[in-house]
Amino acid sequence: APVDSDENSNGEPEIGDTKSIASLRQKAGSVSLILGRREGGKTVLGYRLAELLGRPIYAVTPEQKPPKGVTEIGIEEVDELPPPYSTLLLDDAPVYMSSRDYHDHKVVNVEKLIPVVRHRRKLHLIFITQSSALSDRYMLTSDIVLLKSPSILFMETERSQVVNMYRKVAPMFSAMSEAQKLRRVYLVSEIESGMVRVGMPGFMK
Repeated sequence: APVDSDENSNGEPEIGDTKSIASLRQKAGSVSLILGRREGGKTVLGYRLAELLGRPIYAVTPEQKPPKGVTEIGIEEVDELPPPYSTLLLDDAPVYMSSRDYHDHKVVNVEKLIPVVRHRRKLHLIFITQSSALSDRYMLTSDIVLLKSPSILFMETERSQVVNMYRKVAPMFSAMSEAQKLRRVYLVSEIESGMVRVGMPGFMK
């Protein structure tokens, strides 16, 4: 497993050593939600999680090319790709979820993933966003929620349930250096909750 070089780890486990990730690996499909500020390390976390799940990785990344070994697909392709027993990473979701018009094929394709991803599609879906304002359904249906350092303005833009979660987490991030914030995430699942370290994915080194 990747080694975190931060000496001030305070004993937090690396995300790959948590019971929550072990549980996700055993599921046919799952939904993981990653929330946090821009440039806060969400994408690296998303790829680290995808690596840990151990399946072929496909990514919709409107703003940047995915790393080597990851297959890039367009948002218009998610209705048919990726194949079963893969991991699909949707990065910077608000870029293509800015419309709630259900006649917009991009919104329709993404929304249709939610009820079928676990069983019929058998996909691990990793949904990355700066704000939960456009991801309420993902919040309610996620197997795991990963909270990165929040935006200064998150209290005004986030939905109430996210604000309540961040009230507990924000002071923890405030006490960290910028370097520590990039390598930390607060994990929430039915199994456990707490701050964990994020190792660099092997294919991004």
